[in-house]
Amino acid sequence: MKLVNRIKRNMTSDNVGVRIITTYICLLIIFISVTIVSYYLLPQSLLRNKHPLQNWDTSPDLAISTIQILSYNLISVVVILFANLFSNRKNKTHYFMPLGYTTFFVLILINAVTLGTWSFSFGTGGIPLADRIIRIFDIFHSAGLWEMSGQLFILCATAKISLVMIDGKETIIRNWKTIKLSKLEIIVFVMGLILMIIGAFVESYAIINLK
Repeated sequence: MKLVNRIKRNMTSDNVGVRIITTYICLLIIFISVTIVSYYLLPQSLLRNKHPLQNWDTSPDLAISTIQILSYNLISVVVILFANLFSNRKNKTHYFMPLGYTTFFVLILINAVTLGTWSFSFGTGGIPLADRIIRIFDIFHSAGLWEMSGQLFILCATAKISLVMIDGKETIIRNWKTIKLSKLEIIVFVMGLILMIIGAFVESYAIINLK
């Protein structure tokens, strides 16, 4: 419990750098662990053809395809931002946790299971586990780390924007005018958007090359 409370404290720290570092560590641990577990315990291609946009065909033009993919990926960002408007804690000894963190890690779990079971709609066949993990860090051919990092930066930049704060049985509602990002948080937010754009470009390029 002490470790969990320390993680929550760091994720809600006034220092955006502490938020980013802590969330990154949790991201890597959870993503790699779930990928490994999924590889050994779940059927391969488990989530293939389960995606609602599985038949969505992107443009053969790189620029247009990048915009299409970015537009879709930004849906997750909007969901994270909306979730960050809400936070809760069990009692006074806990920290207010924005619900954006829950949303983010659910997305990470889905991504990890997709990789672990090789459920990509464009996949031609599974590859060894070690190659799958190495692939995460191949930022020139794989968009996953770019996109997850973009989401993470935006999540951490807006971790203090909660308007509805549930404190045990009490609900505190703040005025929307209280939402203010520091200059550093704005920079981190913009960096997150840039990472999302790069991720969309890398993913678009990879898809076009597979066609």
